Amino acid sequence: MGQKIPINNTPQANEVWKGIGGHFDFLSQIIHEFIDNSISNFIGNNSLAKNILITFRDIGNNVEVLIEDQGTGIKDLNVAFCLGNTSIGDSPLNEHGFGMKHALASANPQNNNWAVYTRTKEDFDKNQFKKISSPYKIVDFEADLITIDEEKWPGQFNSSGTFVRFECKREMFNTLRKGIKGALPLSIDGFMAFFKEDLGFVYSNILKDGYATISIVTPKNSYVVAAVEPNWKEFIGPKSGNEDYDLGNGNVTINYQFGATNEAMYNKYYLKNQSSSGVEIRINGRLLSYNIFKDIWNLEPHPKYNHLLIKLNIISNDKSRLPTTRTSKNGIREGDGKLEKIYEWVRKKYKKPDTDEDVRDEDQDEISLFETLRDQKNTHLVGCNATTQQYVFNTVGENARIDLYMDFRNDVTIYEGKKDKTTFKDVYQLRMYWDGCVIDGINPQVGILISAVHPNSVKKLVDIVNSMKDQNGNNYNFIMKTWRDEMIPYPK
Repeated sequence: MGQKIPINNTPQANEVWKGIGGHFDFLSQIIHEFIDNSISNFIGNNSLAKNILITFRDIGNNVEVLIEDQGTGIKDLNVAFCLGNTSIGDSPLNEHGFGMKHALASANPQNNNWAVYTRTKEDFDKNQFKKISSPYKIVDFEADLITIDEEKWPGQFNSSGTFVRFECKREMFNTLRKGIKGALPLSIDGFMAFFKEDLGFVYSNILKDGYATISIVTPKNSYVVAAVEPNWKEFIGPKSGNEDYDLGNGNVTINYQFGATNEAMYNKYYLKNQSSSGVEIRINGRLLSYNIFKDIWNLEPHPKYNHLLIKLNIISNDKSRLPTTRTSKNGIREGDGKLEKIYEWVRKKYKKPDTDEDVRDEDQDEISLFETLRDQKNTHLVGCNATTQQYVFNTVGENARIDLYMDFRNDVTIYEGKKDKTTFKDVYQLRMYWDGCVIDGINPQVGILISAVHPNSVKKLVDIVNSMKDQNGNNYNFIMKTWRDEMIPYPK
């Protein structure tokens, strides 16, 4: 046998850091990784305190992100900071052993401005904590053991737990609004409505079932994240329930809901459109994939299926029974046999999707009336941009959806309406939309109150409001119309 030649294949830390930092495109995905670790710790240790706090701060051209939990702290730093080590995991959420390192490398690719602070109950009792900070190293990587006399614990919670700090570029922070049309907000708070919705969607089941609470703090406000849920119209086909099913290596529990939805009051999710319908897959409550359609039925997405939503939650504490996720946990690996088993299960339960006509009520509902009006405006007015997805009060970190917003030749018209009969509340709802536009820098020319019937009391109130001025010093300009005035044949 020939001579053995040693090979030095110890990687360079900064090159490794760059290599693992390209797994996330959005800041929300980075933050999800840290939240996953916290939730996994809560579940694996039956924690009584299950709070997660996310803080954003302006730091010049960057944004500082702080994420803190009340978990048990990191018990083994060697495992936590070794790439790909899964020898210790609190739950299937710790599937790959890369998440925290991927997230830090994506947030701070320069490897120069991040830190992780952690303390177990034993550390807490001894008034000490451990600090691991940039730069990440392959060799001679060390943590600092610090007493609270030497340095104050940076977090808000007076307990064991983990605190993560990093700075990211403003461009990365701006991705919190990715997928939403319109100009970027000027302040951190202007992004929070979208970020809250994202967290409420990804962790909907976990929040609803009480496995964690998530709060957000900005320089001006604080927020509590609520579960984002569909606006069900009715359950269809197999409807809802639980079923034990073997995807491979033993049974999992599939919690399922098959239904038709109405449009929900959100910015991005459950909007009864082609990008938020189809099949949604969660594993132990955590969203992994959604808007799946063609892969299951080999049908092209079409508006006639926009109503269809199938929510699946695959439940098991044995990760060998679960589909394999991507290392970034933003999907399930294609080619995984367990994923195809899920698709087969859906097809057995629901052989062919019903079209909207199959489940629609004979009467037009209020949403469909506005959708019809929107489509008519966009079809018959050249250059018109009419939408049922315009939100206002974005600059103060809130969002209110206008029933119909129309921009035609730089003149903005807003609509508030009821299917059959308006009340005085609808007048003030229209005024709220108008004020929200003004606050966001939009100057509406006309506000239209639309319904089949307008009582005299509403007409009198419209006259009173039209005598008032908005924040810009302009009079409100509200008029009343019926559906038939807008060439919509309702009531028949």
